[in-house]
This record gives sequence, C-alpha cells and structure tokens, in this order.
Amino acid sequence: MSEERAPQEGKHAFARGLSGMAAAGLITKVLGYARDALLVAFFGGGALADAYYAAFRLMNVFRRTVGEGALNAVFIPLFEKEKTRGQAAGRAFFSSCWTVIFSGSALLCAAGIIFRRELVTLAAWGFRSSPGQLELTALLAAAFMPHLVFVNAAALFTAALNSARRFFLPALAPAAFSVSVIGILAAFHYGLFDGLDARGKIILVAAVASGSGLLQALALLPLLRREGYSLAFTDPFRSMGAAPALLAAAPAALTLAQDQVSLLINTMYASFLPPGSITAIYNSARLVQFPVSLFAAAAAALSLPELAARSAAGDAEGFRRRLMPALTASWLIMLPAALGIAVTALPVCRALFEHGKFLPEQSLATARALFWLALGLPAYGLNKVAASALYAMRRQKAPVLIISAQLALNALLCLPLMRSMGAGGLMLATSLSSWAAALAFLFALRSEAGFSPLAIPLFRPSLAAAVSALTALALREVLTPAGPVLVTAVSVPAAAAVYFIALKVLKVEERNLITGGKF
Repeated sequence: MSEERAPQEGKHAFARGLSGMAAAGLITKVLGYARDALLVAFFGGGALADAYYAAFRLMNVFRRTVGEGALNAVFIPLFEKEKTRGQAAGRAFFSSCWTVIFSGSALLCAAGIIFRRELVTLAAWGFRSSPGQLELTALLAAAFMPHLVFVNAAALFTAALNSARRFFLPALAPAAFSVSVIGILAAFHYGLFDGLDARGKIILVAAVASGSGLLQALALLPLLRREGYSLAFTDPFRSMGAAPALLAAAPAALTLAQDQVSLLINTMYASFLPPGSITAIYNSARLVQFPVSLFAAAAAALSLPELAARSAAGDAEGFRRRLMPALTASWLIMLPAALGIAVTALPVCRALFEHGKFLPEQSLATARALFWLALGLPAYGLNKVAASALYAMRRQKAPVLIISAQLALNALLCLPLMRSMGAGGLMLATSLSSWAAALAFLFALRSEAGFSPLAIPLFRPSLAAAVSALTALALREVLTPAGPVLVTAVSVPAAAAVYFIALKVLKVEERNLITGGKF
C-alpha cells in the first residue's frame, strides 16, 4: 500500500469501527434510557430515587476508576508493549493483570460494604440531617458493591478484546445492566414481590443491578478464550508482572474517571438542595452521556490500540495521523449535540421521564441542569480522546495534573453557582471546568505529540451546527402545543438531518468519519 493511500485506508477503517461501536453503544444507551425512565416512573423523582442514585454514583466512581474506560487506557499501552515480546509474554501479562484486578476489586468491594456509612456520609454530606435517608443510601451502596468485582473483570476482558481489535460485543455487553433492571421493574409491574414496600423494592433493584455484572463478564468469556486468554491466577509472590505497572498507573485511572468524580462532587453539593436535585443531576448527566459514550468514548477506545502501537514503534507521524480522525469525529458530533440538547432540553426531559410518579416540576429541574451541562459537551469529547492519546504515549503526568486541576476548579465553582442557580449551577461548574481542561489538553498534545489544534476543522462545522440548532428551535416552538413526545420525535432527527446536509453543502469532507463515506 502506498504512503498516500495509507491515511485514507486508516480513516475508512476508523469510520467502519466507529460505526460498529456506535451501533452497539446505541443499543446500550436506548436500553439505559428505558431503564431510567421506568425507574423514576415507578419510584418518582424524590427522596427515594435520590438515595438510589447517590449510592449508584458512589459505586460508579469506583467502577470507572478501577475498570471500564480507565482500565482500557492504562492496560492497553502496557499490553501492546508486552505483546511485542511474543504471545506467551502477552498471555502471562494478562494473567497477572487478572489476578491483580480480581483481588483488588474483591478487597475494594469488602471495604465498601464495611465502610458503607462513612463513604455515603462523605458522598452525600447533606443526608446527615435525615438519618433514614442516610441509612437507606448506605444499604443501597452495600448492595451495589459486589458489582465492582464482576464489572471490573468484564472491563479487563474488554481491554484485552479491544487490543485484539474486537469492539462490537464488548461495547454491547454493558446492556446486561439495563436489561436486568428493566426485568425486575417489569416483575413489579405484573404483581411480583407485592409483599415488599417501596423501600424493599428499590433495595431489590440495586441487588439485581449489582448481579448483572456477572452476566456481562460471562458474555465476554467465550470470545476471550477464543483469543487464547484464560482466567488462570498467578502467584503474587512469584510473578508480580502487572502489579507495579498498574499501581503506578493508579493516578491515571482516577483522571480517566473524571466525569464520574465531577458528578460525585456535584452529588455531594446537591445533597444540601431540595429532594429531587440528585435525581435531576443524574438524569441530565445520563442524557449528556449519550453522545459522549456513543461517539467520543468510542473514538477514544477505537483509536487507543493503534495509538499505543504507533507510540511503541516510535512512529510520531503515524501517531498524529491516527489521532486526527478521533479528535475530528468527536468535535463533529459533540458540537451539534451540545446546541441541540440545550435547545430541546425541556421537551426531551418531559418525553423521556414525565410518566407515572415523575412530576412536571421534576422535568423542569432536570431540563435546567441538562441545559448547562450540555454546553460542556464538546470539551468532554476532546478530553476523552486527548487523555487516551497521552496515555497511549505513556505520558501520564500531564493528564493527572490537568484533571486534578479541573476537579479542584469544579469543586470551587460549585458553591457560588449552586447558591445562585441550584442544581443547574452545579452543572455549569462542570461545563466551565471541562472547557478549561480541554484547552490544557490541546496545549499538552501540541507539546508532547506536535499536534496542532488548528488542524481540526472549526468554522464550517460550527456554522452547520448553528443551522441545525436553529432548526430544532423553530420546530420546538411550532410543535410545543402538540406535546413533548412529538416535539422530540420530530425536532431531534430533523436537526440531525439538517446538520449533515449543511456539512455536505459546506463541503466538510471530514463528515465521512462519522458517515462512513455514505453521505
């Protein structure tokens, strides 16, 4: 293959891989929204849901720190380097990592159960004034903790499969969580477990959700074995292999879970706000995570093995060629998504959540939080890809410093903005701190990889995104009397169609990264 054709082939491969991961992510996210809509319809958006989501957020921080995207970014560069020494070395490194991750997760799970009250007190400080709320949240947190063991094992399997360039099934496997919760909520609807009160039922939901991690791990196990990896434990006193490397990368794992840590900070502040604020924050974050997980996180995961391989081979030019599609694809999706979500926040929240016990005022609170959080979407996408790129280069210091500064800025901004804007102010604090981090990440990429941020197309995609948002705004105003479901069903796809048409009219060739060259 000629050098001229190589970048084009790489872009086509990236587009195909991104389409596959996006399809799997779409299925997972749709099921996730169905899960969340059913949960608030059944339990409402008040104190009971607040306890559930506060406990879930606490567990999610541990899950994202030890596993999932964080493990991917830390494990794959190390794994790619080991595989250059041969398949046997790669398998030995995997076994060592398996031993460390499983043992560490089990210890973390036990500690979380034992110190559940202390952890919840730190994560939801405002609940101290309501002992019953604090006790329920602590009990739910304990029910969630076993999920760590299973889902972190699944995260290791996913990282090994991604390194083998297998993306679709690992991206689909997390749907087991939503399917399990939907299943137990359906059982409640049809009269099963009628002997339980609302408190008992939400504890059962947490227990079922916790067990879903085992289903996720089991779904990936056959594919993992097909790639030649087994779940053999190594003797930690004779073969420490992965332990020092993973422990050295622990700060990096924390930075890759920065979105969850930011939301945990927001949850702590929101525990001082009226009931329903934590649920509003959770639901708004879930909606913003849709484009982030579907495209930005997918672009980061998809590009990471190639970036790590190029970095290990010392191919700086190849590294930059692989980085460009990931950053560009993230920008092309996150920018219109930010404007579109901000414009349609209220009808979308009403269409998705305003059912059963979820009240109109709770939709309004969620929409306000969503509006301010959506404004940070382009920054979230850039941060995901940029952090993965720096870890692929094994430059861990810069991401740790940037994300630590971002979290500190987020915490400092929360108090004054919460006082003036409530839950929406907490979301604005996250958006502002994320933009500050994005600027720092772009500077770091220029310094470490010689990548110029100006290489990303900025003006014409911004113009197309503005036209798309105006379309959504006009349709919202015209269709509002017909109800939120129709507004959402018409304005969202119409705005997306207008955006891609505008990209084509403006001759933004980079659109092929997200359309696969079909438009």
